[in-house]
Amino acid sequence: MKSVILVSAVLLAGCAQTSPQWESTFGDASRQLRATQVIDPAAPSRQAQLAGVDGKAAAGAMKSYAESYGYAVKEAKQPSVSISTTGSR
Repeated sequence: MKSVILVSAVLLAGCAQTSPQWESTFGDASRQLRATQVIDPAAPSRQAQLAGVDGKAAAGAMKSYAESYGYAVKEAKQPSVSISTTGSR
């Protein structure tokens, strides 16, 4: 008789619903970790304007920076395209 009670207890324990408990906290650790890595959570909502630099000023700044460390700065060559009008048809 004891074995029947033991087997029925084991079978009933196998039918216990534990997944709703587990699923309610699923992913909490990764959400907490991501939240600790965010410095300012409201930053995307502000849409601050970025201060831009025009191309000539940026090129001059990069050239001056390179020259201050003794690097050689090569000027970019303009691409050339040649179209030949003579040839076979």
